[in-house]
Order: sequence, then C-alpha cells, then structure tokens
Amino acid sequence: MALPIPETLQEITADWLTLALRQRRVIAEETTVLGRTFEVLGVGEGFASELARIQLTYGGGSGPATVIAKIPTSVTDNRSGSEMLGVYERELRVYEQILPDIDVSAPLLYYGDIEVNPDAPKQIERVRRMERLPIALLRLIMWFLIRFGKPKTFSSILIIEDLAPASIGDQVQGCDLDRASEALEAVARLHAATWQDRRPPESHWLVTGAIAPRLFHAGSLSARRGFLKNYGKYLSPRTRDLYESTRRDNVERTVRLHRDVPQCMLHGDFRLDNMFFAPDGGFRALIDWQLSSFGPGVLDIAYFICGSIDPGVSEAEIDGLLARYHAALRSAGVADYPFEDLKAHYEDTLVLLLARMASVDLLDLGEQGGRGADLVSIWIQRLDARMGRVSSGR
Repeated sequence: MALPIPETLQEITADWLTLALRQRRVIAEETTVLGRTFEVLGVGEGFASELARIQLTYGGGSGPATVIAKIPTSVTDNRSGSEMLGVYERELRVYEQILPDIDVSAPLLYYGDIEVNPDAPKQIERVRRMERLPIALLRLIMWFLIRFGKPKTFSSILIIEDLAPASIGDQVQGCDLDRASEALEAVARLHAATWQDRRPPESHWLVTGAIAPRLFHAGSLSARRGFLKNYGKYLSPRTRDLYESTRRDNVERTVRLHRDVPQCMLHGDFRLDNMFFAPDGGFRALIDWQLSSFGPGVLDIAYFICGSIDPGVSEAEIDGLLARYHAALRSAGVADYPFEDLKAHYEDTLVLLLARMASVDLLDLGEQGGRGADLVSIWIQRLDARMGRVSSGR
C-alpha cells in the first residue's frame, strides 16, 4: 500500500510511522506505534533538508526506540537549487541500491519514499545539450535560473537509523589529525569498493561530476561578484590571484581531473557535519548522500581537508593525512595509484574547489551570525591556508 509522503515533520504521525515501519518489516504486523515526540536537529544548519529525532513508544511489540526523519528543506531558494540538482532522489537511491553492497558504515534505511520527477532522466540530456552553448549564454541562463527558476517540488522522506550514542562531527570546531585520519580511512573504503571498473552503473540520479563543466563554471562566474564582496576579505592576495586564474582554466581542470585521474564513487559532501563518531572517538558512520557522483576520489579528500583542518596545521602534517588515505586505499586493493600522483592531484583539486566555493554565495545560510554563516567563513579561511602549497602557475 502506497503511503502519503509527509510534507512537514509534524505530518509524520504515529499512525503513519506504524504503517511505514511495518511495510519495511522494521516492526512486526502486530506492533503499533502508540506515540512519538520530536526533537528538531540542526535548526538553520541544513542547506537542503530538515531533520528530527523521533522518540517512539510501542504497543504489541517493540522496535527502534528512536529514528531520524529527513525531509526537504522549507527554505525556498535552497529547495529550488536542490531540486535542480536532483539531490533527494539521489540520496534515497544510494541508500536503497548502493550502500547495502559495499563496505561503508552508514545508518540503516528504515523507510524511504519519493514523488519521482518524471522529467528527471530528460534533464540530464538537457544539461548535456546546454554544454554546447557559449559560456556567455550559459552565464545568462544561470543568472535567470538563480533568480527566477523555481522548479516544481517533489515530496520525499527518509526514516533512518539513529546513531546515538555516537555523536556528529562539528565542522565549525574542526578536528584533530587522529580524527581526520579515521575519516579519511573510512572514505578510502568507499572509494576502493567503487574504484574504476567496480563503479556502480551510471543513471540519471548518479552521474559523473564532469557532466557539465562549462555550465557549472558559468554558475561560478555568475556568483563571483557576490562571493568576492562577501568573502573576499578571507582570501590572501595570493589566493585571490589563484582564484582569478580559475576564470581561464577551470573548465580544462575539471575535464582533466575526470579524464586522467582514476574514478570512483564520491560521497560529494564529505565533511565533519556528515560524520558520526563513537563515544571512544572512533569513526562510526557517514551520512547525507545527496551530492554523490562519480569522479576522482581526491575530490572528497581535498574537500574534507580544506573544510575541517585548521590553518595552523603544517603541510607536512597534511602530507601525513594523504599518506594515511593512500595506505588505506592500498589495503583495500587499489594498487595502481602512486602516492606522488595523489599529491599532485590534491593540489590541482584545491584550485578546483577554490573556484567552486563561489557557489556558497547562492545559498541561504540563515541568520547573520548564525552557524551557517560561521561555517562558511571558517571554511574559506581554512581553504585559503591550504592554497600555500599550490604553485602559482597551476
């Protein structure tokens, strides 16, 4: 029996939970959810979704004491961008079709459903056709979409395992090198399990990150002025020079990294806010698969390092982190990726991420002085510190 998809967290009633959990055999047919209470998580922090921990009481049997519910954000601009990127279907399909078959620690999916966008497969072909247009025209299209594009919304929901007593990481706070090493070793297992010919098949909801390098470059250019106005103060003169250079060569860099570097499945948003750690400090699980794609594994690595490691950490210590990731890849069966190649690709990826960082100016980060704004400003300062190892001619 098809269940209605709740539009708000409050619409996730005890009766609805009973039917949903019975349908996926999380609870027995004779078990009923008698009551539920909500604890909203991360107010003002989620860019694409809203989350809540739900405490459950049962009659006629037992089930999970708590679950996590995840629905699309109610922030209009963020929801529009997320719908255009297809993030809600992607996450559900990754939980359903990919994670059960690979050695990656992630929460169990108790229930998931989505109102499928019938045009989603066609949108990929539209994007590929748009790649043929001049950059100037693509910039005009992106400007229009950013300001006036309001795609139709489609309801979706995930009910997943609550990982407590494990605790979520904190990207604003950052992490030490031991915790960073554990995170990189964990993502190495994802990369190794999907390395090259072990990748899952491509589909409209899981594609290469290089599907539209010119289109995404046009979006970065359109956000450039606002990015420099709001965040330029966090960039050193050298980093600003590197940022300006991306206007000329970022399309080529994107293509090169996706053509010449071994490809695998990426998490796509590999940062502390999407990781859980056990009470003893060990890595527990990776959450939030909305931005998964195919690409060079070093994209996840550079994204994590420049977002989570404080500026005072030396480049020699960063090389130590890269070495831990590389050793984990080798232990998981990847033997065709020299460490010197990894370091070179890491530096190239830092410049790619510098260009992509402009897109933060398109997000609604919540109230001024709130956590969302703090996260982005600290992220950019950490990225600026990492650019010191990049040669000016790269």
